[in-house]
Amino acid sequence: MQLVLVRHGKAEDPTLRPSDDERELTATGRSVVKGMAKGLRLCVSGKVVIWTSPLPRARQTADILANAFKVKKIREHDAISAGDLDALASDWQNLDPQPKVLILVGHQPHLGSWAERLAGAVLPIKTAAALAIDLDEDGALSGALRWYAHPKALAGLADR
Repeated sequence: MQLVLVRHGKAEDPTLRPSDDERELTATGRSVVKGMAKGLRLCVSGKVVIWTSPLPRARQTADILANAFKVKKIREHDAISAGDLDALASDWQNLDPQPKVLILVGHQPHLGSWAERLAGAVLPIKTAAALAIDLDEDGALSGALRWYAHPKALAGLADR
């Protein structure tokens, strides 16, 4: 299975909401994610499943991705916002049938920690950036980095 980690798009200034957990995407954030999603479609193939953090900025990013991939159902998973990779892995290993691609929409610093833990990759995961890890088939929490891209690079693929 290929695991695609996507950081949510640019969110509102933290001072605009009573809690960081309530922040939504900005108009620019939505626009960048839409462009990135078009390019991301060219980077993955097969059945796609999308899981997201329940926080609004991540859910809104996941909704845009779901529209681009024509995915009807998105699963909100508290373990994404909590940074609990072990809980996530337990759940994805029990998916039946296994999807070809699992997209996780989440936050820093968790995505960066997961990329390092799974593939040994230390990457600057900016807003709306994405990376793909080909997970090892033995069920271990390890794999190989397939690709990493900033949102402008992904959007540029769609413009070709």
